[in-house]
Amino acid sequence: MKQRVKLFTRPTVNGKRQWIEVNPKTKYAVDETFYLRWLPFGATNYSYESLGNKWGLKVYLKERAAKELRLLEEPEPEPKPEKAAQPKTLEEFRTDFLHDKKTTVRSDGTPLDADTVRTYTQVTREFLDTIKRNLPTEITRQNLKDWLAHLRERLDHSSICNYYRHVVCFLHACGVDHKKLLSRDERPKPSEPTPEAYTPEEMTQFFFTIVDEREALAFEFLLKTGAREKEMTHLIWPDLNLGITPTVKFRITDGFRTKTRKMRTVPLEKSLATKLAAWHEKNPTMPLVFGKNGKVCNTYLRVCKGIAKRAGMEPSKFKLHKFRDTFATWALRRGVDIRTVQHWLGHANITMTQKYLAPEQGEAAQNQINRAFGETAVDSAAARA
Repeated sequence: MKQRVKLFTRPTVNGKRQWIEVNPKTKYAVDETFYLRWLPFGATNYSYESLGNKWGLKVYLKERAAKELRLLEEPEPEPKPEKAAQPKTLEEFRTDFLHDKKTTVRSDGTPLDADTVRTYTQVTREFLDTIKRNLPTEITRQNLKDWLAHLRERLDHSSICNYYRHVVCFLHACGVDHKKLLSRDERPKPSEPTPEAYTPEEMTQFFFTIVDEREALAFEFLLKTGAREKEMTHLIWPDLNLGITPTVKFRITDGFRTKTRKMRTVPLEKSLATKLAAWHEKNPTMPLVFGKNGKVCNTYLRVCKGIAKRAGMEPSKFKLHKFRDTFATWALRRGVDIRTVQHWLGHANITMTQKYLAPEQGEAAQNQINRAFGETAVDSAAARA
């Protein structure tokens, strides 16, 4: 059996004291001091005991054996329980979650939009500040309901649905299933209202009021191409073909990507193409078609509402995306086939385009019913009677 307790001396060698294990066959000086050394159970550092130099080697060898016997008779101490790992906090989960979003690169090589990452950052921060919980396991049904109630004080339903979708992604990363906290009826769901389109009369009044050439051209471009706001504001001249068959190409460029991350080409109405060509001649060095001072202009929504107000119409009813809705609605009602409109809008699924096949309302609906059933056989019979 391997010795657990050993006997050592501490001579000075080359100016340094060293531990040297005792050899029973070696003759030691009368004044040599001896030491016991052993490793306690469960310890990583040796323990030492000085025996002095009074009794001689034979006595100290017996002391070593006796010490070892005493240690063998001692019960081994129970191992200390390992310290439980601290659970990951919501703040730690949030840090990892945002880092994941910032470093996400899609299969086409494009990262997440900076706006998307900022939204995740803002929404998760507000969510944690509202629920005031430290661990994922502490999140309750009432926490989610209180947070949604907080959002309803200042946001519309569509925005609440977007915020909820972002938080659901965060909760999933935390290992929390939102479906177990809120029933289906309690979770905010986006409604699918019938898209609203501007009437021809509204557009006539709107464009009659515009005095700035750039603004007039930008809004006409939205109306006649179905472009999204950022597709219009980030449009560069190389993506316009103003030849015999004019077109506009919406694609990913430096600092911008389309919503679907796919390119699409839309034909340009001839009078619009002519105006764009004239605009380019006036501004040959301008990189952005609808930029301002060489930079992306982000004030078109405010400008749109201002024009509507000057025209005597209700500004709250004027939105930039409504130009896209109007483009789709007018195209379908005026005979363009739905597959072509689907391509122009960049919809992945035709059901997204079908929502623009909305029924006519008001005077337009009255005119349609009159055309369909006016001067029928019933009316002729009634007249003869």
